[in-house]
Order: sequence, then C-alpha cells, then structure tokens
Amino acid sequence: MKLSVIIVNYNVKYFLEVCLHSVLRSAAGISAEVIVVDNNSSDDSCKMVRDLFPAVQLIENKDNKGFSKANNQGVAIAKGEYILFLNPDTVMPENFLVKTLEYMDAHPEAGSLGPRLIDGKGQFAPDAKKSFPSLSVAIFKTTGINKLFSKSAYFNKYYAVHVGERETAAVDVLSGCCMLVRKSSMDKAGGPFDEDYFMYCEDVDLSYRIKQAGYKNIYFPDVDLIHYKGESTRKMTLSYVRIFNEALVTFVKKHYTKKDAQMFVLFINIGIILRAILGTVKRALKVFHMPLFDAMILLVTLWGIKNFWVEEVKNMMPIHPSAVYATFPVYIALWLISLYFNGAYDQPYRALKVTRGMLIGTTAILAYYGLLPPELRYSRAIIIFSGLAGTVVLLGLHEILYRMGILRFIPYDKLPRKAVIVADETAYHQTAAILKQVHYAPELSGRISPKEETHGVLAKLPEMKQVLYTTGVNEVIFCINGLSYASVFDQMQHCGADYEYKIHLPGSHSFVGSNSSSTSGDLYTIDRRFNLSDFAQVRNKRLIDLAGSLLFIILFPFTFFLLKRPGSFISNCFRVLFGKLSWVGYATSVPVNYLPQIRKGAIEPYNILAGYEPSKEVKAQINKAYAQHYTPLTDITLLLKNYKYLGGV
Repeated sequence: MKLSVIIVNYNVKYFLEVCLHSVLRSAAGISAEVIVVDNNSSDDSCKMVRDLFPAVQLIENKDNKGFSKANNQGVAIAKGEYILFLNPDTVMPENFLVKTLEYMDAHPEAGSLGPRLIDGKGQFAPDAKKSFPSLSVAIFKTTGINKLFSKSAYFNKYYAVHVGERETAAVDVLSGCCMLVRKSSMDKAGGPFDEDYFMYCEDVDLSYRIKQAGYKNIYFPDVDLIHYKGESTRKMTLSYVRIFNEALVTFVKKHYTKKDAQMFVLFINIGIILRAILGTVKRALKVFHMPLFDAMILLVTLWGIKNFWVEEVKNMMPIHPSAVYATFPVYIALWLISLYFNGAYDQPYRALKVTRGMLIGTTAILAYYGLLPPELRYSRAIIIFSGLAGTVVLLGLHEILYRMGILRFIPYDKLPRKAVIVADETAYHQTAAILKQVHYAPELSGRISPKEETHGVLAKLPEMKQVLYTTGVNEVIFCINGLSYASVFDQMQHCGADYEYKIHLPGSHSFVGSNSSSTSGDLYTIDRRFNLSDFAQVRNKRLIDLAGSLLFIILFPFTFFLLKRPGSFISNCFRVLFGKLSWVGYATSVPVNYLPQIRKGAIEPYNILAGYEPSKEVKAQINKAYAQHYTPLTDITLLLKNYKYLGGV
C-alpha cells in the first residue's frame, strides 16, 4: 500500500466531515487507506464516520489519549509506505496527494514533507515551516518579540522566515497538522510521535529525530492546505502558554545538554511570566475597553451636570470634594454593573440595552442615595439628569466611534450578513433551503455559477471578485457539488481576506469555515444549538442564582414553614452564593457531556411531584430542552413552583 492517512479527532465532527471528503477525493486512484482515531468525542463524530465514510478505518478510544498516543495507535495498524499525519480541521485540493507523493518518490533524501498552509480566509499561515527552538528562538517566541519583528530572519527565526513562502526548501520543523512521512525514515528516527508529549511540540520532536537520522524535512509550497485552527488562531491564554512551554521544556531536556537545558528552562520560565502578564493586560483591554470608555464618559457627564446644577441652576455653595470622591465612583460603578448585566456589552450591540441599563442603574443609584448620610446627599436632580444625559451621550458616541472604526461591535441591524452561493442551480436551491433553517445565517444575494451559464446568476466564477466588491457581499458559500476544492482555494486567495468563506458538502447540514485569524473555526449548522452555550445566558443564570439566594435569606424568617428541609435550604443559599451550586441544574443519572457545562443544581429542571421521578429517557429530553431553550424566566418559574423543595425533597 502506498499511503496511510491518520487523522486524530476530538469533537470537531463537521470539520472532520469536510476533511474526509477532501482526502478521499484527493486519494482517488492511489493505493491508500484512511484511519480516524477518535479521542472519546461526545458530538457523534464516530457515528458520522460510520454512516458517511464506511471505508474509513475507525478507532474509538474511551478516553482522550492525546495527540501523540492517538496518532501512534493509527501507525500501529497502518500499512502504507508513507504516513500522512493530518488534523481533522484541514482541507486539501484534489491534486494534493499525487503531487506530494511524486515529490517524495523522486527525492529519497526527504524524510518528511509539509505543504504551504493557509487559514480559513485564504491567507498564508506562517506555522507551515519552523526552526528548532534554540535559546534565542524560544525566548523571542515565548515573549512574543517575534511578532513585533515578523519579517526579521533573526527575531522571527521560529517561523523560518529565511525560507520564502513559495520556496521549496529543507527546514528544521514541519507542522504536525499535515506531515507526510516516509515510514522507513520514521522507523530509523526511532519511531512515530514521542508519547511524553500530550499536546504541542510532538512535531518538533519528530522533525528533529528525522533530521538527526540523516533525512531532510521539506517545506513544499507547490500544494496548499487549509488549516482552520492553525497556530495563529490559538488564544494566547496563560493555559496555552504554559502547556506549550512545558512541551518545549520536555523537548529541550530530551535533546540538549544538561547545562544548556537548565539555562533554557530558566529563560522559558521568565518568558512564561512575561507573556502571562502581557497576555492578561491585552485580554483585559480587549474585554474592558468599552466599559472603561463608558466610565470615562459618565464621569465627565456627572462632573459637568454637577457643576452646571450647582453654579447655574441653584447658585449654591460648591459640594465638598470629599462628598464627590465618596459617591461618584459608586455611582459610575452601579451604572457600569447595570449596563453589563443588561447586555450592553454583548454582541450584537443594541441601543435598547444601553438605555435599559442606564435606566435601571439610575434607579439603583437613587435607592443607594437614600441610604447615604446627610452630608453625602447633595442632590437627586444631579443623579437623574446625569443618567438622562449620560444615556444620550453614550448612544451618540458609541455610534460615532463605531463609524470611525474606533469601537468595534456588531450592530443589531447589521445582522444578517450578505452572502452568495457558488453552485449550480439545483445545488443552490438545496443549499438555500438548508441555510434558511440556520439561526443568524447570512442574507442570500444570489448565485455565482461555476459553469458557463448566465441565466439566473449574478456572475460566473472568474468574475466573482468584482461582483463581491460592487454588491457589498461579504460572505461566500462554496457548494462542493460539481466544484473542485482546487477552485475553492484559488478563489479564496484571489478574492482575499476581506470576505468570509464557508464550505458546504452535498447532503450535509453544516457550513464550515473560519472568519478571521482570531477565530478558531466557525460553522453554521441546523443541529440543535443551546442557549446555555451563550455567555450572556450563563451570566444571567448566575445573576438569578445570586439575587435568588439573597432574597431567600431575607425572606427566610417569614417562609421557613413552607420548606421541606429549612436547614438544608439555608445551606444551599450560601453554597449558591459562593458558586458551589446553582439553584437549577441538569437532571442527574443521565449523560450530560454533550450539553453545555453548568454547576450542579439544588433542584432539577422540571416541576417536582412528590413520590414520582421521571424515567432516564424523559430526564434526557428535559435536560436537552432546558439547555436549548434556557432564559432567566425558566429558572424563575422553576424556583417559584418548586420553592418548598429548594432544601431537598
């Protein structure tokens, strides 16, 4: 057998579906086998493989073995002269396997080969080629200095920028997302992936051993490969930095001298701390830039209204600075908290949320004002007029700064986007019908024909770029039905990064793509979506928990006789307050690993009837419905109906 393709999958069913479809197209006419190793996915990936790709060999693990161990499971049963290690979030053109195998056959000195990688918008991904992690390379990568000097062969040696994007050349390291390896060279290098690496750097280790065995690692840009979740899309969280650098340290300890390794580890740990600090600051600014802007505007508004009221309206003595310093921060904090919990900072942006947040915040401030000592109660009118003026100013400045590109959010009236479908007439209507069932799907502007036809189309495929620009369309859906992946790649790179791209397979219910370098893969699907996957709903659920606990504690002296177990009820109140429990959680004794994760509940999400417990099948349906349709009113209704059981049945 010529080739064995090994794909390790974990909970990316729809990406895997497109990946396998493209691999089998590319493998036509080649003596090849495809092996999928699933690391205990909970999204029905295995069922999809069995139903749609019965010729694929499937290994179903009962736990997550990690990248290295799972790949090695595939290697153990592989029969190919060449092994292709491939990530499930990749897509290849039809000529990919023929061209790469031809090169390897013609160059016996090549131990492994990697393609030119592009992201989901057709842009070159630099992690296609890398250098071994010397001390300087590791420091510049760990601290992020390499990003500041991305074109420098010295500072950005990690991404081997000395080798051109379109230049076939030997490099130190190839990306593990797509690595074609000559099995004989891998055996001479000590075997497949080192299982000491759970995630990251396993490709560095294998590349190093192949080179040490006397073979070359070839960067081969004659073929492209889409990698949706490339290195550029990984979030620079402390967790990612820590795991990546732990893997780097493992590599250094294995292959460097003890003295060099100690120095390396010292600087890596320093780099982790610096990167963590910088990453935290960056994420904080990204999350809080709009609240910080609003706080500044509200402070200026409050100060201006205060001066105008004192000097022009009442002509009274100035308010003592100590009273201002004691109250203004609290007022602004209450406004911001109200804006936050009313969804003013959620996407999509709505002026109604800002208005509602300011109204509720002003009401809360007036209530707080009534509790202040006389020396701090200078004027309710200042609060009321500041709330009104602040609302108008915030709405106006949000709109102006959004149009200037300074504040970035998605206006409510900008959804959905405009899209075209590249397909023949039959596939277009089928795809459009499926798209209508998708929440927040784009608005269809028409069809681009992949064939030589003009009736009922916006344009033919070669003219698509001009049509996208002139019509204001910002998304393209490629229907892979009579359309080649090679054509998709060509059009993505020709039209550029200003547009979003999705791939749709015939008969599939999903649209797979990646919309920017800051997203790790996007998709539309008509499969059930869960409200409890939305951050705003999770936040609202927590708010209900907190407000409910405080209210229950206050009312306890008057309602304790209604409760089945008053002592446990008070205990639950404090457990909910401290985040150990939620008032409503999933029903127990049935699997919930496919549902959004929430805290264990004091009660289950149904109306409790003494002496009766629903069957497991009914509980599973109740859990799914609760996660899918959740709103704050859901919890409020359940709490009211099941109040006497909040301490236990």
